[in-house]
Amino acid sequence: MIRTRLKWISVFIFTMVGLIVLAGCSASSAKESESVTLNFGSMDGPPHVQNAVTFPAFAEKVEQLTDGRVDFRMYMGGSLGGPNETLDNIVTGLMDVGRGIHGYNAGRYPVQSVLNLPFMAEGTGEELSIVAQKLYDTFPEIQDEYWDVKSLWIHAADPYAIITKGKAVRSFEDVKGLRLRTPSEEGSQMLEAWGATPVSMGAPDIYDAIQKGVIDGGVLPIAAIKDFNLTDLVDYVTIGYFNTNLFYVSMNENSWEKFTTDEQKLLEEELLGLPMAALAGRTFDEQKEKAVEESKAAGVEFIELSEEEVNKFKDASQHVAENWINRMEERGIPGQEIYDEAVRLIEEINE
Repeated sequence: MIRTRLKWISVFIFTMVGLIVLAGCSASSAKESESVTLNFGSMDGPPHVQNAVTFPAFAEKVEQLTDGRVDFRMYMGGSLGGPNETLDNIVTGLMDVGRGIHGYNAGRYPVQSVLNLPFMAEGTGEELSIVAQKLYDTFPEIQDEYWDVKSLWIHAADPYAIITKGKAVRSFEDVKGLRLRTPSEEGSQMLEAWGATPVSMGAPDIYDAIQKGVIDGGVLPIAAIKDFNLTDLVDYVTIGYFNTNLFYVSMNENSWEKFTTDEQKLLEEELLGLPMAALAGRTFDEQKEKAVEESKAAGVEFIELSEEEVNKFKDASQHVAENWINRMEERGIPGQEIYDEAVRLIEEINE
């Protein structure tokens, strides 16, 4: 009797396992044969270099790696949500994929913001993007900040300059009292340390704000002059590698599950992370060169500061990094270690 009962139990278990396997295979097969169109939301318009170059290259590679099964539909100019709504719209699934600025989500990415600190921008956009992605890949404390999305890649812009209309910044004294746009908390602290007034606003609003005199300019990547049609509006660009800002490209977690396991593996191995971060940064660098050329042709003056003047900016804002490290350490996060590794990576890549 016991043997018979055990026999039937074994048959039952074997049957159930078989059904589960078959169901899994059927679901996998269905997923492999199903065409998927994912939407990509961007706060910036079609001419922005990331929309015009970087993301189409990404979409093309995804289509290739999925044998044409997955493609993208692009929604630009904030049609799926503005700068401050992008992250929430990714999390809720209104956007399958979105690109946003970390600084627009105050307090959301405090550890990753180490690269937003003053004078951590010595390098090209490509180099800084590689550093940003490597920091993400290295520190679980940074990865944890992306707990509710699938991070595709992180990138930086070319180093930020002081871009102004009507008022030139030729010395440290000249920046005092200026109203300058900045997209991050660290940038605001830096400007306050210089005696300037930080103004937080989305990049698409910069043109109107300068034109109407709401701001005197901003601490911006030089590429932004071309991306936001500022060529005929600004008068001066003061170069100083003052800081940079970070951008995330993230995917809704449920949208990521629309890829098969094999597709996810291919994307992880061949596309996501460093390859896309480097491309995004390099795209900004190429846009910067065009912006410089067109701006100079339009009469914009590019100002190189003396080492003495640069040091005045550095000295005034040095405490911003020190305060960041202390805040991280108080939270049990190895702020000094992360900061030191960021500095090491920047020095290494510059060498």
